[in-house]
Amino acid sequence: MAILLAAVLLGLFYVFLIRPKQRELKRHNALVASLEVGDEVMTGSGFYGTLTEVNDDTVLIRLADGVEVKLARRAVAAKIVDPGALAREAAPGSGTAEPVADDPAPEPDSDARRSDAPHTTDEIDEDADR
Repeated sequence: MAILLAAVLLGLFYVFLIRPKQRELKRHNALVASLEVGDEVMTGSGFYGTLTEVNDDTVLIRLADGVEVKLARRAVAAKIVDPGALAREAAPGSGTAEPVADDPAPEPDSDARRSDAPHTTDEIDEDADR
């Protein structure tokens, strides 16, 4: 009986702790591998900027005019995605360059989250899960 309980606990430990961490690590590795010059990114410490140079282990990020910071490539936490570009990609017939109309404003009592600020890919993934 004790062996069965230990096996069940190990299984739960794997499902709730190890597997999600492996998925997150795989997602972050894919993000780091896909970095290109010109990408808008957010660092792990919360700085927003544009990649100006991408090397094997480091990136150079322009935070403002004349302000560039060299960071470890793994310190990039997310790419910043323009919500309008995502809407154009998700629209039917997205192969065309037709503009997509903005969503109407939510009702005042609505809990819908609207922001004109750029969104990270993490926030978009979380919104898609809802």
